[in-house]
Amino acid sequence: MSLVRQSARLAIGRLAIAWLFAPLAPSVTAFAQTDSAESDERVAATHEGPEPALDESAAKERFARLDADILKEAVDRGARIGRVEIVTDDVFDPAKPKENKRLYRFANKVHVETRDSVIEDVILFHSGDMFDSRLLEESARLLRQEAGISEAVVVPTAYNADTNTVDVLVNTRDSWSLSADLKFGRSGGKNDFGFGVEEKNLLGTGQKILVSHKSNVDRDQNILGYGDDNVRGTRVRLAGQYADTSDGVRRALDVGRPFFALDTHWSLTGSLLDERRVDQMYDLGEVVDEFQHRQEQVTVSGGWSHGLVDGRTRRWLAGVTYDQNEFRPSSDVPNPLVLPEDRKLVYPWIGYSLVTDDFRAVEELNDIGRTEDVNLGLSVNARLGYSSTGFGADRDAWIFDMLGQKGWEPEPGKLVFVDFAASSRFEDGRSENTIVSAGARYYRRNFGNKLFFVSLSGTTTNALDLDRQVLVGGDSGLRGYPLRYQSGTARAVLTFEERVFTDWYPWKLVRVGYAAFFDSGRTWGRDPRGTESLGTLHDIGVGLRLSSPRASSGTVVHIDLAFPLNRNGSIQSAQLNIETKGSF
Repeated sequence: MSLVRQSARLAIGRLAIAWLFAPLAPSVTAFAQTDSAESDERVAATHEGPEPALDESAAKERFARLDADILKEAVDRGARIGRVEIVTDDVFDPAKPKENKRLYRFANKVHVETRDSVIEDVILFHSGDMFDSRLLEESARLLRQEAGISEAVVVPTAYNADTNTVDVLVNTRDSWSLSADLKFGRSGGKNDFGFGVEEKNLLGTGQKILVSHKSNVDRDQNILGYGDDNVRGTRVRLAGQYADTSDGVRRALDVGRPFFALDTHWSLTGSLLDERRVDQMYDLGEVVDEFQHRQEQVTVSGGWSHGLVDGRTRRWLAGVTYDQNEFRPSSDVPNPLVLPEDRKLVYPWIGYSLVTDDFRAVEELNDIGRTEDVNLGLSVNARLGYSSTGFGADRDAWIFDMLGQKGWEPEPGKLVFVDFAASSRFEDGRSENTIVSAGARYYRRNFGNKLFFVSLSGTTTNALDLDRQVLVGGDSGLRGYPLRYQSGTARAVLTFEERVFTDWYPWKLVRVGYAAFFDSGRTWGRDPRGTESLGTLHDIGVGLRLSSPRASSGTVVHIDLAFPLNRNGSIQSAQLNIETKGSF
């Protein structure tokens, strides 16, 4: 009974500590995803944030220091890796007086540290392998991607000339992986909320479980999820989700061995999505149409590569995709304004991927208090397939999609990133559902702890499928306006933002930043259900940013107050937005 009581006290203690991180918990997202989500790329600059959790020099001072000349000698002699030492630090460091408090000691006690076997399964080298400093750097990046690890440093610490071996230290700091997933958000005049429990490093094994309820402008959801990015050290990823929603149901499964590192030579993956939902179409921030949408999608794919050659990884891909979409009137709107046509695409495809190895580890650019791994090299992914009635599809069509990104550093402290994406379906001699997007981001470090940021993005379409919309509003770049405010066939959004990173670290739990911004955007063309474009819209505003380097969420809470400059009587004079995002 005493063991049961002790276990119960530890569980209650972990949940109590988790509530401290609840305001910084991320919005609930699927563990298994079939569509690639847009993400902000994090860019390098010449600025170091205050008080990093770990750094290379500290790790070397803590253990033996390996002189650069000695390391060069080891490389020239073809040294191999000797002893690999794994050191896992707790969430809070009791060696620091400000973290040697009763609450923090209790949090460390109830936290289950990441197991050494999990770290061993992630790193790309083992004792006896040929020493390669590049593998140490990439291993640190892979460790920092683990949800249960907030920081990771991998450094050589000693050279034994007699055995011609280099000892290596793998030093990580755990993050608080149990999240009491309680949140409230407001964007574009609409509220959303959620509650539940999410564990991203179950008993230190790297496995994820999710039990949650979420409510937003689209639907209410009860979600069960499970994920493991490295099943029993095999590099196989397994992720599944079941969601019972107010407008349907979603089942998702993703399993396979991906290209987990730059020098990986093969991959084999599969994914499945079965979803029933109600899609709502918007104009001027209001729902103007809706319909039921049933989607079934299955993809099986494999890939082959020579690995990393001359700083570049080229991969050839092949697969088969089944994608069926059916549309029916909803119970609330039996006569929709526009009902999309059903689509059934069955197509084999081939693909090509290029990744250039130009990664940088930096701090305080799009996050606060965390190491950010960014790639300035050229990255390209392209895919071409052919859907045929002979395969069971309802049409013959060529299907094409591609995306890419490239970064430059004109001079220290200044960076430019450009990205592009294009997709289209060619059938009956014409292009359908053609979407072309491009964007550029500029970062300039100024005034010490401040960062000037400019973003410009644009999208144009042709013959867009009627279940798709091009929108701009409070949730897509114009923070001073209602969400999904203006619709059209093309859009552009421009943002100027001054970011301020502070040293303020209340209770050693939350890092604080500020922002002042100006947004400008508009749409062109006429959505079949929408009004004419209102022209170019502008807003200005200020915001508070909160992030916890202790938590595993890796998200930033945005609290923005924005003022529309082209306001009419139908919208408020100010918009308060509270939401979590993946960047500053």
